[in-house]
Amino acid sequence: MRRSAGKLLLALTVAVTTSCAPRTPRAIAWGREACAHCHMTLADHRFAAELLTRAGRAVVFDDIGCMAAWMRDNPSPGASAWVASFTSPDTWLRADSAVYLQAESLGTPMGSGLAALRRSEADSVHQAMGGTLRPWRDVLASPPDHALPGTR
Repeated sequence: MRRSAGKLLLALTVAVTTSCAPRTPRAIAWGREACAHCHMTLADHRFAAELLTRAGRAVVFDDIGCMAAWMRDNPSPGASAWVASFTSPDTWLRADSAVYLQAESLGTPMGSGLAALRRSEADSVHQAMGGTLRPWRDVLASPPDHALPGTR
């Protein structure tokens, strides 16, 4: 009987904790928070990314390439991944629904050259800036090597 009550209490605790977890990114303290991957201070809104863990913790990144590399090194920690819209930096996009422009001319914080776009604007921004359009699965499968500290 005690064992069943303990299991029930554990199940309820997990359910309550999970249901309280945020479902959208939190505000970033620009100029004060550090990237979880490269440890640089977050400063450029256009290239930020945020991972929400199943426990409700927000993990922030200064470069989309940093989040992709961190996710490769830390499998299955997240409930959802978010990226800042390049054209509307105060707008978050789900990482798996954005399209990524990769272009050296972007000047991203860690040199990944990745910017997140809405599908509806990807072609016009790509046409204006050049580079390559990539889906999230490709970014995750092979984050740019130069987004990893020590490989520049």
